[in-house]
Amino acid sequence: MLDGKTIIVVAADQGLRRSVAFALEVEGYSTESYDTVQKAEASSGEALCTILDDEILKSETVAATQLLKNLGRRAILLVDGLSAPQPPADYTTLTKPFSGADLLGVINSPTEAAK
Repeated sequence: MLDGKTIIVVAADQGLRRSVAFALEVEGYSTESYDTVQKAEASSGEALCTILDDEILKSETVAATQLLKNLGRRAILLVDGLSAPQPPADYTTLTKPFSGADLLGVINSPTEAAK
């Protein structure tokens, strides 16, 4: 069972997963990292939030879209400035490249709203 401070990171790129996890762990969050949506689904329901890289939308379109829909405000989608704009939704987006402060700001914003 996950505690209330665990954040799930889902990205196909191992370097991105490690970087995001490291930035969060330095700030006191525990993380779990996955390279597919299928592997992350069970843990995402209990996590503080789930961060998905937009590359996952390209490789696992249906599963990733459904996960974003189910998580709503507890989901953060990492996007690059070159991708087609995502349709308006209940989840938050963060444009790559981003700083640790940017990431924490986005995480803390929906977290505070949910309290």
